[in-house]
Amino acid sequence: MAAQLGIDWVRLVLQIVNFLILLFLLQRLLFKPILRLMDNRATKIRESIDEAHRMQKLADEIREMNEKERDAAKREANEILDNARRMAEQYAASERERTANELELFKQRTMDDIELERQRAVADVRRVAVDLAILAAGKVIEQQLNPADHVKLVEQFLAEAQTGGDGQR
Repeated sequence: MAAQLGIDWVRLVLQIVNFLILLFLLQRLLFKPILRLMDNRATKIRESIDEAHRMQKLADEIREMNEKERDAAKREANEILDNARRMAEQYAASERERTANELELFKQRTMDDIELERQRAVADVRRVAVDLAILAAGKVIEQQLNPADHVKLVEQFLAEAQTGGDGQR
């Protein structure tokens, strides 16, 4: 039956042996190095992927640290701004108080100066009035007193002035 199909057994056996030799040679010379190369490449790829995952984790950790530092910096900046605002408000309040105190002091000095000037003016008016009254009284008395009485009156007036009298009655 094999002869009817055109099968030559010797050739078939030789082809099978050739195929097995070729398969053995390919296995030894080609498949093992290729498989080894592919395993090495797969290992390198796995290592690269693992390294990429490690780098991703590291990047995530760094990102988290940066966010925490940024948040801390924002909080610190806000605290600095709040302190600056408080200090500015305190300074403004103290300056307002100082200005009000200076204004009150200026007002008091002005009132004191006005009172002093008023007292001086009143004293000047009294002095002028007294001088005029004395001058007028002197004119009247001069006409009625003799020179001896006049000297006596002047000496009495000087004595009273030295003892602290103001000459007013």
